[in-house]
Amino acid sequence: MRLWVLLGWSPEYGAAVTAVAVFGIDTGAETAETFVEWIPREHEAGRIWRERLVGTSPQEVLERMAFWAETLVASAAEVEPIVPDATLETAVRTQVDDILGSAR
Repeated sequence: MRLWVLLGWSPEYGAAVTAVAVFGIDTGAETAETFVEWIPREHEAGRIWRERLVGTSPQEVLERMAFWAETLVASAAEVEPIVPDATLETAVRTQVDDILGSAR
């Protein structure tokens, strides 16, 4: 299982530092499974990521993520699951909860 915090452009800081979603992929099953959870109220900052992910197969995401993660306007940071043995959905949602909790 691999997780990324997807980052969007922040006009305030002039960099892609706004967490817009957590994306996860599990390639351990017969068919790869993906799950994404969007951060509330970050719709505009997450626009590029929504465009990248729509209609993209899990294999294509894996192939492109290294490049996407390094782009200046919409980058990504790979993170380790907080709960290592969790399901993909639980791992992604736990990471979003952690991001939202640290924003207080």
